[in-house]
Amino acid sequence: MARTMLIAGLALMFVGVLAACAGPEPPLAQFGANSTAGYPPLRVSFTDLSQGEIETWEWDFNGDGTIDSISQNHQRTFSNPGNYTVSLTVTGPGGTATAAKQDCVEVTPCVPMADFVADPTSMRGKNPIQFSDQSTCDVIGWEWDFESDGKVDSTEQNPQFTYGRNGTYSVTLKVRTPYCEDTVTKHDYVTITGCSG
Repeated sequence: MARTMLIAGLALMFVGVLAACAGPEPPLAQFGANSTAGYPPLRVSFTDLSQGEIETWEWDFNGDGTIDSISQNHQRTFSNPGNYTVSLTVTGPGGTATAAKQDCVEVTPCVPMADFVADPTSMRGKNPIQFSDQSTCDVIGWEWDFESDGKVDSTEQNPQFTYGRNGTYSVTLKVRTPYCEDTVTKHDYVTITGCSG
């Protein structure tokens, strides 16, 4: 009986020694993102979901092998259209692990939809009319034609314009993003009366 207990004790000790030699378990790399598709600039918050004992984090947000961040969690803005492979490498006492997601983020070129309003659309006399851009998307350029003559009258986003003659005018707005452009014309949109000369 004593011999059996001795053997059992030695076996438990041996298992303990093996466990000590094996060291800590390697980590398991995982991450999540709050958004993975949209128009530029697309802001994505990445969250570390890795398991195990971890000491360092290395993020690569465009699949080029370059470390872009060493924060545990990171917010990244993708300014250019394209599909992005994202990887997270975590390292701890037990080793290193990597999670990679191909085409994790999809940034679609933004197609603008040009739109505007005028206040007022009917004016008596030579007074300025306020035009307000209501276009969608990341617009970076505006071209206004207030008299339908093919000439650009303003490149401001929200300009004022004073008509010098009576009449009814169509108004055109052309907008552009870094990737494309769009044009809208509102026919017979502004009416001017009471001008002299």
